Amino acid sequence: MKCDSCKIWIPAIILILLSLVFAYQFVEPPPSKEINIATGREGGGYHQFALKYQKLLAEEKISLDIVPTAGSMEVLEQLKAGNVSIGLVQGGVKTAEFGEGLQSLASLFYEPLWVFHRKEISPNYLFDLRGKRLAIGEKGSGTRALVLPLLRDNKVNVDNSTFLDISSKNAAEKLMAGEIDAAFFVTSPTASIITKLLNHVDIDLLHFRRHTAYEQRYSFLTSVKIGEGMIDLENNIPHEDKILLATTASLIARNDLHPDIAHLLLTKLIILGKIGGLLEKPKEFPSTKFSEFPVNEEAEYFLKNGPNFLQKIFPFWVASTLDRLKIMLIPLIAIIIPLLKGALPIYRWRIRFKIFRMYGILRELDVKINNTSSLNEIEEDTKQIKALQKEIIEQIKVPLSYMGEFYDFQMHIQLILTRLEERRKEILSQSI
Repeated sequence: MKCDSCKIWIPAIILILLSLVFAYQFVEPPPSKEINIATGREGGGYHQFALKYQKLLAEEKISLDIVPTAGSMEVLEQLKAGNVSIGLVQGGVKTAEFGEGLQSLASLFYEPLWVFHRKEISPNYLFDLRGKRLAIGEKGSGTRALVLPLLRDNKVNVDNSTFLDISSKNAAEKLMAGEIDAAFFVTSPTASIITKLLNHVDIDLLHFRRHTAYEQRYSFLTSVKIGEGMIDLENNIPHEDKILLATTASLIARNDLHPDIAHLLLTKLIILGKIGGLLEKPKEFPSTKFSEFPVNEEAEYFLKNGPNFLQKIFPFWVASTLDRLKIMLIPLIAIIIPLLKGALPIYRWRIRFKIFRMYGILRELDVKINNTSSLNEIEEDTKQIKALQKEIIEQIKVPLSYMGEFYDFQMHIQLILTRLEERRKEILSQSI
């Protein structure tokens, strides 16, 4: 039995192993345990968000290295150059230069556009800022990239106004000191700089009267309402409702980001978005809305349908490994299963063939018995049958499941021996 099973199963196992080794060549490499993320300056809103993100990813043994930059434009440059895998980018900064090779995983939270101005100039629209001294954000910042098109649409430009490319901190200081007329900021309502400006007696916040027009013109813009007293309830700041334009912060990734990492990043973003914020409703983010960049297919499917079966029941690294190895099912289905189904019948046929081939000999002897008239022939046939019986008992090993056929054959041998003995007696009686 051992010899027969080896002849069947060893080639089958070798073929199975070879097919699995071949299929493994197409298994994707495992995701990296280290990710680089580009953010804004240290201490800024993006940097603070990345620090929270870093702690959540550390729970899955993923190291998130934070790379501070001067702003969203520099983040895109870092992504394009391949220095980082993901980056936090403000809406409204995409250009043709960064149109390829980058995708959006999700938008994360609202970022209002704050236009603070000296009260004495009292603008109602952006075009009222012509001829004024304006801080539009430093070069490389998302604020500057967002503001310039809006000013251009309102015919406010360097020919009729003074643009200052300075940081948010410097812009706030100059505005409060009366050295400039207005300043643009793209930041969270909870930023300390916003609170200071809202509380300043000589500074007011522009209310966007034509927010619907801007929303129609720019897909990445929406409007948000800063209600009376929302920032400071005790001091009633702001003292009246204000409508602001807002963009969203998005998590942008290179096209070569590992899909399993994309799933993990989104899983943690969902945790961060559960609570919501001052402007965001709970679970409103992450979202695929307001995205300038093409949305990553894996991200879009994940946000719409949630985690797959493996991700729901297994830890990240286990689910990732099983998901990558699913390609191994191809040889299992195409080769292994048919092979196993074919091996068992072949094995059964080999076992039965050992017994059935002996029946050929028995049949020849059975037919020959009636025509035999010589005692010598009877003796020769009897010796042949007994030799066959000995071979069956001593050399042929049959599994227990086939012992019924084995014993049936021995009974048939005994039947032929009995007939030979009867024929021998008949020949002896005839010769007397």
